[in-house]
Formats: sequence, structure tokens, C-alpha cells
Amino acid sequence: MNDSTPTRLEEQVAAPPLLPVKAPHGPLGVQGGDFEFELNTDSALIDQRWFDFEEQHQRRFGLAIDHLKARVKGRAYDNDAMKLRVGSGGYYTQSQHFPAAFFGDTGSAQVSFVSENEAAAVVWEAVAHYRSEEARSLTAIYSDDEPPDFFFGYRVSDWRRYEIGFLRTTVPLHLRVLFDSDVEVPLLGATSGTVIYQRTRNGKHVLVRSAGRRQPLLGVTPLG
Repeated sequence: MNDSTPTRLEEQVAAPPLLPVKAPHGPLGVQGGDFEFELNTDSALIDQRWFDFEEQHQRRFGLAIDHLKARVKGRAYDNDAMKLRVGSGGYYTQSQHFPAAFFGDTGSAQVSFVSENEAAAVVWEAVAHYRSEEARSLTAIYSDDEPPDFFFGYRVSDWRRYEIGFLRTTVPLHLRVLFDSDVEVPLLGATSGTVIYQRTRNGKHVLVRSAGRRQPLLGVTPLG
């Protein structure tokens, strides 16, 4: 396997309009109860209009992000590139430099600490699954520079893919993979779900695994 893959910008796809999702006891974020959901702002970062991006992003996602953060709370596994929080109410990741980049899920998550060699094996396996199209999307942050060195890619469909940056097999600061496979993924123990790797500020290697996918909040079509 090569150490890096050149950038491929095959297609840019507009995000669908956002539509509220009704929870059992009303709109989510107001009286959502224990309704399970996923919030992924990746599509908004692709379909951006920079002249009013901050205002539009806050209007579309601000309340939902605040709601999910309040529900998760939990323990912090941060580094200088990404926040990572895991609690009994779910988990989320958020860019330190660009808070609009947010992914969260109210599903249960398993946290474990791994060795550097085990972290390298996780990265190799995740990259292999992505290249074989068993992973629907992959985000990797390799530095906390401004702008950061990163890779972002997802399969819009079986024949359309969006990628930007360079995909490497070196251990990054942060890795997030969303799986959607026909067979069980050994790394996850399920056919679909999320795997997150994070190297913390104090050098610990953290692995977060959450099986299954929840309904995307606000009617956003899931990228992964």
C-alpha cells in the first residue's frame, strides 16, 4: 500500500434542503425525549456559500449541535486539532479551528485505549476498507496547523465519490470512518457504524466504536 493517494475531486454534490424531523414528543431539540439521532455537518461544508456561511450554518445546525452536546456531556479526549467527547448520551467530534465541522451521534459507544502499534493497525484497516468501498466516508486530520493537513472523502453513491486531500497510512491525530458494508467489519463488529481514532494531547491512543447508524437529524441525507 502506498503511503499516500493523490487528491481526487471527482464530483461535488449539493446538500439536500434541511427538513425538521419529528420526534415522538415534538421537534427534536425542544422535547425530543430519548429519540436517537445522528448529526453530521459534512454536507454543509461541501455545499458552502462562504459569503454568509457562518450565519447559514448557525441557523441550520446551531440549536441541534447545542442539544447534542448537552445530551452527551461525558469525558473529553481532546487534542489540538479535534474535540472528542464520549458519554452515556452518545459522542461527538468537533474541529478546534473550524467548529462548523461537527459529527455527533446519540448511540452508545465503546471506548478503549490501544497501543501505538494497535493504532497503526486500525488506520491500515480503516484505509483498506475505505479503498475497497466498504467504508462510506473517511476523515483524517494529520496536523493541527492552520490550515490543517487532512483528508476528507465519501462515496455519494456506488459510482460517485468526493475526495479532497491526501489519504495516508501514517497514524493521524484524528480519524473518523463511517461504515456501510454488506458483511461484518471486524474492526467494528457490525456491518454499519462509526469508528473514531484520536491521539490525545498527552499521547494516549483512544479508539471509539459505535455499531449501527441512527436517523440523521433534520432530514440530512447521511454521507456515510
